[in-house]
Amino acid sequence: MKAVIVSAFGASDVLHVVNRAEPRPGPGQAVIQVEAAGAGYVDVMARKGDYLPLSEPGFIPGVEAAGIVAAVGEGVDEHWVGRRVFAVTGGGAYAESVVADEDSLVCLPEGVSVADAVALGVNALVASLGLMRAGLTKSERVLVRGAGGGIGLMAVQLAALYGGEVTAVTSSPERGERLRGLGATDIQDRTSGRSDSTDSYDVIVDPVAGPELGRHIGMLRPNGRYILAGAAGGAPASDTFDSVLTSYHNSPTVFAFSLSSIDVGTRGAETAELFGRAARGDLQAVVDEQIPLAEAHRAHERLESTPVFGKITLTP
Repeated sequence: MKAVIVSAFGASDVLHVVNRAEPRPGPGQAVIQVEAAGAGYVDVMARKGDYLPLSEPGFIPGVEAAGIVAAVGEGVDEHWVGRRVFAVTGGGAYAESVVADEDSLVCLPEGVSVADAVALGVNALVASLGLMRAGLTKSERVLVRGAGGGIGLMAVQLAALYGGEVTAVTSSPERGERLRGLGATDIQDRTSGRSDSTDSYDVIVDPVAGPELGRHIGMLRPNGRYILAGAAGGAPASDTFDSVLTSYHNSPTVFAFSLSSIDVGTRGAETAELFGRAARGDLQAVVDEQIPLAEAHRAHERLESTPVFGKITLTP
């Protein structure tokens, strides 16, 4: 099969298409014939060597895929074969076939394409389970940083569906208008120079981090909750958590959220629920661009250089 490997840690030119043996399923596993794979910032981190679970180059990146189950291993019900599924794979999805644990397989309902599944996938899971952990309640004010990105766009939609008043932070009026159409009630264009220092929020969803993290922590209302769901903007400033001490008497809660801490059963059940919302038209999968697998380097270049609205998918 064709697969993309990280030949060495570095820039996007370390992604190379190679021939690899077709994977075989072990006990409790299935092989998915990949029809769409997700390209996300976690893959960029892995390519650079900044994703700790992957300490040596030579691996196939990609943590989510959708396609057809081609084969199953010992102990797996044969009824899976031929079904359209999505799976969080933990790696290996930048390929024509990938192995996934049976527990991670989620069937796609009618009306949800493989590209839709990947566009929802990990991003919608992070947004939904993060908002649940934050205990978002109806009419609370929610700020979403990086609102046009994969996690941010899902957080905007889901927070609105759960009854929140959503302010979306983005980088242009055009992106702002699209976010209004997805449920945002207010837009902050971070390139406009507008000061938002007097605004305050019950919940902040942040897949960006970076130097502005501390300032945003200071925007929490009393008993506010801050969901750190990524670090696309890089490491925070060294004095970031001074904001927690400054806001001490407001009892802020700041927590990092990763799907790695969530059991497979919970992830699968929530994924099925999210796909159901999409099939009913309550949740919109937004695909920014579909790029051939052989051009995975271009997907990474886009992720690092230009604002992506929604998800980039790779097609073998």
